[in-house]
Amino acid sequence: MQSSRPLLSISIPTYNRSVFLDELLSCLLDQCVSNPKIELLISDNDSSDETPNIVKAYIDRGLEICYLRNASNIGADRNFLQCFERARGKYVWIIGDDDVVTPGAIKKIIAYLEASEYNLIYLNSYIFDDSMSSKRIKSYRAPKVIKDAKVFVRAIHVNLTFISGIITNKDYVMSSNQKDLSSLVGTNLVHLGWTYAALNGYVRGLYIYEELVGMRTNNTGGYMLSQVFGENLNNITEDRLQDPTMARSVINGTLMRFLPAALLKLRRSPVRFEKEQASDTILTPIFGSNFRYWLFVFPILKMPYVLASGWLILIRVFNKLDKTLGSMLMR
Repeated sequence: MQSSRPLLSISIPTYNRSVFLDELLSCLLDQCVSNPKIELLISDNDSSDETPNIVKAYIDRGLEICYLRNASNIGADRNFLQCFERARGKYVWIIGDDDVVTPGAIKKIIAYLEASEYNLIYLNSYIFDDSMSSKRIKSYRAPKVIKDAKVFVRAIHVNLTFISGIITNKDYVMSSNQKDLSSLVGTNLVHLGWTYAALNGYVRGLYIYEELVGMRTNNTGGYMLSQVFGENLNNITEDRLQDPTMARSVINGTLMRFLPAALLKLRRSPVRFEKEQASDTILTPIFGSNFRYWLFVFPILKMPYVLASGWLILIRVFNKLDKTLGSMLMR
């Protein structure tokens, strides 16, 4: 086992996704073997599938893994929190077990982390499906160091909730006066506890434009969309993010660039939408004072599906225009 402290901990929470975990570990094998700067940690939430055998197979191939297997299923949030708390590295990167990492990504990330110190690093991502057919678009744009926290949040906004896209300086989080992280268990957003702690007192962040992470599509769920990205996100953001300007950017980004498409997609699934019929009763009391809700979200919920689909096209055009103008409506 490693005796010196690693620079980066890659922590993977997993539960009954051995096939996906195998794909992720195959991406990491050649990039992490015999690299003392990296700790690879897997927190297994008492999986009943082939997960233990998959992990053992990679250990036998030389991949050093700190394998934590819970005696019982402690829930997703507690498992995520365990991934952060048990990580030994200066930086912690929690990767969803169904996501993938591109070839050469680890070497690039380590080089960036060694070049300077950051509160947070954001990794751009691409979307792929179960067939592993990639929609990745290469970016030759150099990473951007951002010294203004407001600019950093405005560039990322709701994507702060995408756990595989965020690398956090754990040293900074643990030395800050952050609130109890475990109090966010049950919100499906426990990771915002350390993400927001890193933003409070922010000095420097890095935005990596190159798509180093692949996000599997059509593989999320198990939670109420309106509850998590409505009440939960709003309450956590107001409570944990000290700067109100940054808080507005997160919420406005959610209303403008995430919820419209997510809610329309939900409407394509009659079974799931049946459970979400109260979306407007959840969201309106929270966001009713924000004109963006009435312009971007409410029509998606109430228009006939065909008209809502057309409205989403207009929203996307508008968002592209707003982005070229410096995301003025995010503020």
